[in-house]
Amino acid sequence: MTVSAIDARIWQVGRPHQPVFTRQSAGPVTRAAYLLVALVYLRWLAGVVENFGVPAISEVTAVTMLGFAGIIFLVSMRVAGDGAVFVAGIIAWVIVGLLSLGANNVPAPQQSLALLMLLILYGLMLNAMFLYPRDTVLFTILRRFLTFFIVVGVALSALQIVTQSGFVEAGRLDQQRAFGSDVHPVSFAIQMLAALVAFEALRVRSGRRFTIYHATILCAGAVAIYLTQARTVWVMALITLAITVLARANWLTRVGFVLITLPLCPATITLSDRFSDLASLSAFWENFSIHDIVFDFRYIDNSVSWRIVNWAYGFQQALEQPILGFGPGQSASASQFSLEMHNIFLETFFEGGIIGLSAFLLLLIGLFRIHCALPRLTPAEKYSTTLVNGFGTALLLAVTFSTSFVDQLMSFLIYGVALCVAGTRSELEQAPIAGTDQALP
Repeated sequence: MTVSAIDARIWQVGRPHQPVFTRQSAGPVTRAAYLLVALVYLRWLAGVVENFGVPAISEVTAVTMLGFAGIIFLVSMRVAGDGAVFVAGIIAWVIVGLLSLGANNVPAPQQSLALLMLLILYGLMLNAMFLYPRDTVLFTILRRFLTFFIVVGVALSALQIVTQSGFVEAGRLDQQRAFGSDVHPVSFAIQMLAALVAFEALRVRSGRRFTIYHATILCAGAVAIYLTQARTVWVMALITLAITVLARANWLTRVGFVLITLPLCPATITLSDRFSDLASLSAFWENFSIHDIVFDFRYIDNSVSWRIVNWAYGFQQALEQPILGFGPGQSASASQFSLEMHNIFLETFFEGGIIGLSAFLLLLIGLFRIHCALPRLTPAEKYSTTLVNGFGTALLLAVTFSTSFVDQLMSFLIYGVALCVAGTRSELEQAPIAGTDQALP
């Protein structure tokens, strides 16, 4: 291939709304890809049905997914290059979990085994996603899934608010919070934000123009997130948007975004009733010491203060068994509030000790490598990569300071879809250069 031919193909790939992709022929690869999308559909529908009173269907669905994902792996016996370090981290985490389980007389071993099986499912699903659905053949079915997820989620959220059947948190009995197709507002809001990110990345990578239809879908998803009243995800959305705008826009847009956002954020916190409970944090800090956490629990009257106390108790307990921890899945039972740590680093340290935390860091490095490997050759690729990287950053901050991600299977699946869409490489990147066996970087 001559230099002029390469330049012509670069121009063709870079032309707006005309992406060039390599299509795979129908066969085992395509069938495996469709099966993966079917599994994602299955888990989503299970969550919807479970909200209408069918018990334990999510657990049954997770076991079914584990079985099919395991079969897909056994048929191919391949590990995706992009996700190899991530899979290694999963394997290390599971091995440490088994060692920790054997070293501790855990009161609820079924919780430990459930967590380990979930980790294996995470590894199998992400590995399969980076082996099979990496082609425009799957773009249509993924677009339909994301559209259905957003539209149904918005409809369920509105129904829950209108019928007063939403989630009610302690201390706010007069406030209804939508939980959509999940069981908790925050979990559903994270899923919805991930779906919006994947939907927009898919639009760009498919070469579709931004139309009223796309704007309507995005706005509807934003309404659903608002109805959840999930402050964590509001901040995640702002971080995702800020990274996308500041990384890709010109300097004038960046300045304008900063000038609008800086006064808007404190004004929202001050004026919105959703943040009114944070006013008691000053009194909480005056009566709290990380070195002596025996104090009046009346000062713990919001989600931030109880997280801080939970972290303090959890960290002091974790220091009692710092090597292998107290066993996988045991942090909630040891909590003063019977809740998870809502901090993935501390939770992993508590349950797996220093060795378990090291395994998790390996997994995190694997995810970081996946994000770094997302293509950036064309403007569409740069935009979708920046968007997904922004969401990945926001998600890491969320699981560090606000929520737990280990048991959020649906959030992980949609996150994997977003990574898969952004990671689909164009024909230009996949085609070898004449005279060599290497593809363009």
